Amino acid sequence: MSFPAPPSGPGPAADRPVPADVTTAYQLWCAVLGLAIVSLLASLVDMWNRRGELVATMTDMVEQEALEGITTEQLESAVPVLLVITGAIGLVVVGLLYLVVRQLLRAKNWARMLLTLLGVFMSLTTLPTVFGVGVGDGGASWVLGMVGILQAVATVGAIVLMHRGEANRFFLHLPEDKPGQ
Repeated sequence: MSFPAPPSGPGPAADRPVPADVTTAYQLWCAVLGLAIVSLLASLVDMWNRRGELVATMTDMVEQEALEGITTEQLESAVPVLLVITGAIGLVVVGLLYLVVRQLLRAKNWARMLLTLLGVFMSLTTLPTVFGVGVGDGGASWVLGMVGILQAVATVGAIVLMHRGEANRFFLHLPEDKPGQ
């Protein structure tokens, strides 16, 4: 079975202007990534403030696994390392996502599809926060909840803008509509 060739429109994306919807979607995704950094920082602060609980949990795990020779002092000294590793991984993920977001301006449809899937997942995982389910206590939990809701709103806006008419023509390399035709 053969498929028809896609319509031949203007040349590569470099020759075409980026539609306003795509530019705004890019800006919204950048805001989402900025909020992800705020969320990461709030999570790290919350982990630091609750390090006693973390050490207690790790102590229980050590006892259950029958690992001998690990002391509470060693576990306490591991907490800063754990925080640094968590922060580094978080920043790497945000950096990789930014590389994908940049591809929107280059008319890469794969980036639009990947961001749509990630955005739908992110928005759906925020729904319990909207209804107050699983929200902890304390300032960090409040910040994380608000940031999550703001991220979901920006994500949905970016997804809608990435799939509007002009944006579709841009990503699918279709010819532009000309008035009067």
